[in-house]
Amino acid sequence: MHLLGFFFSARFNPAFPKSAIGGFSLVECMVCLSIYALLLGFALPSIWRWQERARIDSVRQQLFNDLQLARVRALQWGQRLQMRRLSGCVQMGASAIDWSCGWQLSTVGSSSSAAQIISTTSLDASVQVMFAKSTDFFISAQGDLGAIGDRWTVLSRVAGVNFTRSLCINSAGRIRWVEAATCS
Repeated sequence: MHLLGFFFSARFNPAFPKSAIGGFSLVECMVCLSIYALLLGFALPSIWRWQERARIDSVRQQLFNDLQLARVRALQWGQRLQMRRLSGCVQMGASAIDWSCGWQLSTVGSSSSAAQIISTTSLDASVQVMFAKSTDFFISAQGDLGAIGDRWTVLSRVAGVNFTRSLCINSAGRIRWVEAATCS
């Protein structure tokens, strides 16, 4: 109770001026809030662009990892594999080259056995994934990925954001990624 007496004595003691025990004025609070709003206004577009770039890079990395997994599985099992697009998500286009819903890696079924699903990657279609061909993607039993010139393009669906990443397969069957819509 002695501590509370200190606060009360400071408040009612004429030796302490009233301005010494006051807080912030309304004008000071409004100036601080307006500076904060101004800084936030400058920062928000950068934050949105950073989030969109991170979303695109995440999908690109997932596709890259799945292609590497397909190569390793084909070599381990000595079997031809197939990567096909998933369909049926909300934002998917009608195009046969749109892989925005995701993809599924499976073995190629023969007449005597059914195809075995190895992995399925579903996307929320927040970014657009386009494959250069309207066919499924095949991995040979030797681990060769598709054909020369096969390319996936990952781009933003947000208007005004032009981040594009492409996964390209070169003549040696290696995967590389570039920050463009083409692989040149």
